Amino acid sequence: MSWKFALQPYIRDPQGFGKEVVFFDEQAVIIHDKFAKSVCHLLVIVRDKSLSSSHPTTALTYEVKDKLATYITRAQDYVYDYFTKRFQPLKLQPYFDSIESFHDKELFIDNFIQVGVHSVPSMANLHIHVMTKDLNSDRLKNKKHYNSFTTDFFVNWDRLPLDQIPDVKTTENRWLKDHDLVCHYCGRNFDSKFSKLKQHLTEEFDSHFASV
Repeated sequence: MSWKFALQPYIRDPQGFGKEVVFFDEQAVIIHDKFAKSVCHLLVIVRDKSLSSSHPTTALTYEVKDKLATYITRAQDYVYDYFTKRFQPLKLQPYFDSIESFHDKELFIDNFIQVGVHSVPSMANLHIHVMTKDLNSDRLKNKKHYNSFTTDFFVNWDRLPLDQIPDVKTTENRWLKDHDLVCHYCGRNFDSKFSKLKQHLTEEFDSHFASV
């Protein structure tokens, strides 16, 4: 089976994946992304066959988003618990104003969790990313990976739905190929030097968080 359809087994048989699956019911499955790009990176996978093969930027209408809201909230709560039980803040800015804001679930979710979809999805089945913004992961391996979560290639939940499906070539060239690598912590521009950005991201993470 093509890797593009790798989410289908979770839709068909979520109970067969053990701890990979955070939650499931008849409407959705929440899993740990096997290729997580941050410390905690979940996917909310829609099980509805009428939606599953649809493009997320237009399929996630206000009505559909309302139906999925409880799953998004469940995933955000899980990400908050996962991260705050494993790390404590060292350096607060730019995401937190105080230690209290780090431990306040609502503020943590607002400031340090991103929810959304890719404007050009790589997987066939509709899924929503719910993840911490650290982008501290061995699975983050190239410019495309980084820019797909830090530019407008990533369509945040609040921006959905879009009026139309983005053009693939134009979108990929603008945000994945031509857009510079810019550190989401400090704004430093690394042009296209991914290895230097990657080292910098590790340094930034280590300066911001310590294991509990």
